[in-house]
Amino acid sequence: MKDLTEVRVPDLWKEVKWAMDFWQMEEEATKEFRRRFIEGALEAERTMLTGCKSYERTEGRKGYRNGYWKRWIVLKDGRLQIRMPRIRGKGYESGIIPRYKQRVEEIDAALLKIFLYGASTRLTAEALRPLLGEGVSAQTISNIAKSLDIEVKRYHERALRDRYLYLFLDGIVLKKKTGFGAKKRVVLVAYGIRVDGKRELIDFMVTSAESERRWWRFLIGLWRRGISGESLSLVVTDGNAGLENAVDLVFPFVKRQRCWAHKLRNVANYLKKKDRDECIKEARAIYNAKGKKEAEQAYSRWEKKWRAIAPKAVRCIEKDIDELLNFYDCPPEIWIKVRTTNVIERAFREVRRRTKPMSCFNHDQSIERIVYAVLSHLNKQWGMKPLKEFTQKG
Repeated sequence: MKDLTEVRVPDLWKEVKWAMDFWQMEEEATKEFRRRFIEGALEAERTMLTGCKSYERTEGRKGYRNGYWKRWIVLKDGRLQIRMPRIRGKGYESGIIPRYKQRVEEIDAALLKIFLYGASTRLTAEALRPLLGEGVSAQTISNIAKSLDIEVKRYHERALRDRYLYLFLDGIVLKKKTGFGAKKRVVLVAYGIRVDGKRELIDFMVTSAESERRWWRFLIGLWRRGISGESLSLVVTDGNAGLENAVDLVFPFVKRQRCWAHKLRNVANYLKKKDRDECIKEARAIYNAKGKKEAEQAYSRWEKKWRAIAPKAVRCIEKDIDELLNFYDCPPEIWIKVRTTNVIERAFREVRRRTKPMSCFNHDQSIERIVYAVLSHLNKQWGMKPLKEFTQKG
């Protein structure tokens, strides 16, 4: 046995090269075994369909062999060329390898996952080239994505239970291609916290605007499917006028919470640059108070100081002060969660991350597929585990 100190790099390389050649031969042998196995199964299928074996003469013959044609299929470990049997005068579709099926289901599932995780159709089409030995067209990826349509329809039509304590409503804007350039499409989304503390992205709707009529259509759909609002304690919104009116129509007796983040952004628009930081900082003391009474006192101090300096900014908060303080009626453990729409905004960030490579969609169906995939992924990621803050008793 040689001393390890005597082993040279060329010797090591020979060992590595031998191992690589060995594994290549193993791969080729495995691929040949698979080819023979598949061709054997196809031959047995033809025998069953014709009612006789090769060169056999029987009274029960149902057809005649007519040679073979070559075809490529894609397996998990690469492409494979096989001989497909033919039957004379009878075009038949194999039950083993359907006529238009070029890839095994695992390959389609892998391509769909790559696409849904954020790659464009073109990038996805090239992702498995090193493994499969060929690329897949962008159109093929789009066709694979269409398999989600049934799931999306089922998601929109599933029955809902009236088990939500807190409902967050907001919309996100995406773009769709038209013959006249890009056109905005709004995705209306409902996010709920259930009575058991579990969170869920309940549903969404792709539409043209955040108008009252469209929000009403979305909300009445949730109501008809089971969310009557009897369990609802609070509906959190961003202050959109159309949304507010729609909520009044569908859930008229449920308290409303205006989002403080949106409200302070609106207040900032009425402030001079030199006053902005100080005014907003003091306004934050209202929602950081230890209770509703203390918050009302903080608001009173803020209002007296800034009314003369920035009257429009004060009126911006004044007209909605009751709805801005409704979160204080909830258990203290969840104040930070229900005083803004940040929980749903975090879901929107994931939607934006996923849709950024696309920039513009071809139609509403493609928007539906991607949004459904993202929301469904988030629901699964959360695992329907209860949020600790929402399982505390106030």
